[in-house]
Amino acid sequence: MATSGPGGRPRRSRQYIIIGTVLAVIAFLAAAGLASAPYLFPASPLGTKVVVAKTNIPARTRITAADLTLSAVNPVPPESFTNISAVVGKGARVDIPAGEPVTTNIIASAPDLVSSSDVTYLPIPQGYVAAAIPTSEQAGVAGYVQVGDRISILASLNTQVLGASPAVLAVRTVFRDLMVLRVGPATTAQGTSQVSTSLTVLMTACDSEYMFWLINNATLKYELESYQDYGATPTRPDPSCDSVLAAKGVGPAAVNKRWSFTTP
Repeated sequence: MATSGPGGRPRRSRQYIIIGTVLAVIAFLAAAGLASAPYLFPASPLGTKVVVAKTNIPARTRITAADLTLSAVNPVPPESFTNISAVVGKGARVDIPAGEPVTTNIIASAPDLVSSSDVTYLPIPQGYVAAAIPTSEQAGVAGYVQVGDRISILASLNTQVLGASPAVLAVRTVFRDLMVLRVGPATTAQGTSQVSTSLTVLMTACDSEYMFWLINNATLKYELESYQDYGATPTRPDPSCDSVLAAKGVGPAAVNKRWSFTTP
């Protein structure tokens, strides 16, 4: 039977010690690596990257690229964007907090409607005109009407101006869904809560003649419409008044025919 030499057992013991030490070091390094993995290799959030507000975006301001970033969101909000360039240049309809996804219902496609910049032109489609109408605190919804809003107009008049006898006081809703292009004069900053003395609205040239007749002969008050009732923004001429040349003038008979003030 073979036996180990006098130095066999000490050498074997040293080997066990070395192997044990190496295994302990490897185990320590493995444990340290697992503990630091979340810091060295952070897990990617699940979801689709959509455009979100990088900083707080105030309402009625033009959105820039510096205001936006991409962030993974799950589930993806309806009508969100995956490309920052699709949002840059639009206008914020409401305050957008930092980190909030930007969706189509909270931005305006026409930035001039919410911008406070002093642009040299108004967004007026062909066949339409911009008309300034008088307003005040009580007539203009206490100053809550702002750029981009839609308003309805009520006209109260004495039918005597229409030749009716006996004369009565009549009230009619004469215009609906008029888009507000500006509040106050051009030198006043847009989007403020200050009560102004004028509103600049978008309408056809034909409607503007009726409007100015009513301004001269009736008392006007405005109603602020819900954004859920807004119609489409006009982009082409109205078939009923396809050109500014279509306006031919109005008088009491035309006004009464259109709105039937003298009809009970």
